[in-house]
Amino acid sequence: MRLTFFCLGFLFLLSCSQTTSKTSSPKLKGNTVKYAKGFSIKDTLGYTCIEVYNPWNNYNLLERYCLVGDSSEYQLENSTVIKLPVKNGVYLSSTFLGMVSALDSRNTVKACSNANWIYDSVLYNDFKNGKISDLGTDLTVSPEPVIALSPDFVMKYIFKSKEPLDEILQKSKIPVLYNIEFMEEHPLGRAEWIKFIGAFTGKKKAADSIFLSIEEKYNRYSELAKTVQVKKTALVGSSYKGTWYAVGGKSYMAKLLHDANIDYFWKIDSSAGGLPLSFESVILNQKDADIWINANASSLNDILSVEARCDIFKSFQKGRVYHYNKRQNENGGLDYYESGVVRPDLLLKDLLLIFYPELITDDSTTTYWKKIE
Repeated sequence: MRLTFFCLGFLFLLSCSQTTSKTSSPKLKGNTVKYAKGFSIKDTLGYTCIEVYNPWNNYNLLERYCLVGDSSEYQLENSTVIKLPVKNGVYLSSTFLGMVSALDSRNTVKACSNANWIYDSVLYNDFKNGKISDLGTDLTVSPEPVIALSPDFVMKYIFKSKEPLDEILQKSKIPVLYNIEFMEEHPLGRAEWIKFIGAFTGKKKAADSIFLSIEEKYNRYSELAKTVQVKKTALVGSSYKGTWYAVGGKSYMAKLLHDANIDYFWKIDSSAGGLPLSFESVILNQKDADIWINANASSLNDILSVEARCDIFKSFQKGRVYHYNKRQNENGGLDYYESGVVRPDLLLKDLLLIFYPELITDDSTTTYWKKIE
């Protein structure tokens, strides 16, 4: 899935300008988003204009938001106008919460989906103490409890097209904010959605600062990885009911492996999502891979109970098998899917510690991955 970025130019200026008695509209400053393809942020005197683009439709405009200090002063056509500051938000993905926590905007979380999976200790305690409502799984959220909360916004992802829930919420005058960070191929592109959340939660400058720090560390680790003389090879994924689920060559994980200077056989693949394979093809092409990561299991015995033939892998025989379940809450909620989204620098560092530990001399502890015994 090769993604391209869609720019609006002059039409953007027209549709996001003020409809007021002024003779001229203030000019919007250039887009401040660097890596992410799914959204843009442009500022002008008085408001911020954010556009979200549809990756399933050639990155055509999906939704436009104009953030203002006082909505009564603006009549912005073809836009969802949101008055700042917002106080009460509903977040329908745990990946959003990692960014909220990084911004120290936990006070904006009024409700969320899958609350029992929250890893952040402050948010999880707020949920257990009744301060945060649990709306159930993100795929089965009903509009009635959301509307009853009267939130300032509902942040959610979509897959290919809008859902009936969205229209119901919008008719109830509840803004729906589309956050589709999971479609970004570049790890820094996913992390950059912290700017999206920061703009709505009043932490725009903080989001810019946090992202700059993450970008600097990520690029530093990537440069460090280039000093490796001999690349190691990675086996990625797990077997389930006879099918091996790896990651495509254009995927987020494949990009992390590339930037860690790790050789991945399926980098030749052109897909950006999961990659289902026959177990036989994995044996044929990756039996001798140095290290196995993302093995979805708690122990080596668990792996064999699912697929006994895994003992043929060199990585299994050498005990070099890892999974990103080091940080999880009492219900199995993984921080990899929470703070890991906004900290690709730590993900990259983890991979270097696993594959090239000699490169990291000041720390020997991984954050998200751990060895499976």
